[in-house]
Amino acid sequence: MTAIITIADKFRNIFQRFSRFGTWFLENQRRNLIGIFSLFILIAFGTTVIVNITPRPSNLPSTELNTPVPFGTLNKTASLTKSVLNKNNGVLELHYTISDGAITDQDLVDISKIKFTAMTDHGGNQVTGRVVPTSNNTFVVQFKNLSHNFNAVTLTAHNKSINTATVEAPSSVSADTSSAKKPTANSNTASGKFIINRDKVSKSNTLTFASQKELEVSESDAKISAQQKLISKNTKAIVEYQKAIDQQQSFIKKYQKILAQSDNSDTQTSIDNARDAITQIRTQISDAQKNIQRAKTNITQYQKTKKQVQEGKSLLPKPTDL
Repeated sequence: MTAIITIADKFRNIFQRFSRFGTWFLENQRRNLIGIFSLFILIAFGTTVIVNITPRPSNLPSTELNTPVPFGTLNKTASLTKSVLNKNNGVLELHYTISDGAITDQDLVDISKIKFTAMTDHGGNQVTGRVVPTSNNTFVVQFKNLSHNFNAVTLTAHNKSINTATVEAPSSVSADTSSAKKPTANSNTASGKFIINRDKVSKSNTLTFASQKELEVSESDAKISAQQKLISKNTKAIVEYQKAIDQQQSFIKKYQKILAQSDNSDTQTSIDNARDAITQIRTQISDAQKNIQRAKTNITQYQKTKKQVQEGKSLLPKPTDL
């Protein structure tokens, strides 16, 4: 009974407090409403300021590294292979490889016809950029004085080469009239757009606004390193292929012993299959050896190019401002 009375007293006290609060609120209704309204205004204003001032990545997803992006109408693709930012000096490096369609292991593209345009989101008023050719199929797009709080950089590749498939030479006036009614081909059918969000860029405290010479030498070193890895992988593959041949030859000897004891057609079939496997493996060895020889030739060419660049004899176009 005492417990029930205690609970009833607590509820009575709570009710009395709410009652006093209600009375106070009504007595100061105007002031309280103004205070609540002002609080809402303050929250709305603060939210607006935070949304507009606080840097944030773009709402659009970043373009993934090493993803071929088509551009123009001549079957060209560009791939972003590396993106590095030094937030201390505002230098951003974007490395691109240009390929002719599906052919990725090649170095010959008319890079003088490849152009880039760029746009920065919250990049700052002092940001500048340029496009630096670093080999016959690679570029580095550089930005400096970029705000470390930038949201995103949007870069678009363009191919200025003439596509004869879009050029018309009418044979008569009537043909010219009819062709004029057809929609003209857009040279930017494939946009070649890249979005680089701040939160997806690698960070480096040592990155500087390097010269074209430094970037060309670095690109040659990277290509030499890639070819050396290719040689290493093919060399290891040849070792494994040779082991596979030894294994097949062991099988043949085993089957030949069985065949000598009994005339079994299945055993002869197994021997023939093992010999066919050896022939195929030897073809794979030959292909690997060709890969190694090709890589060595490429290394020689890259070393030659690197030496020319170091001697100030680069044959690449000069950097262009964005």
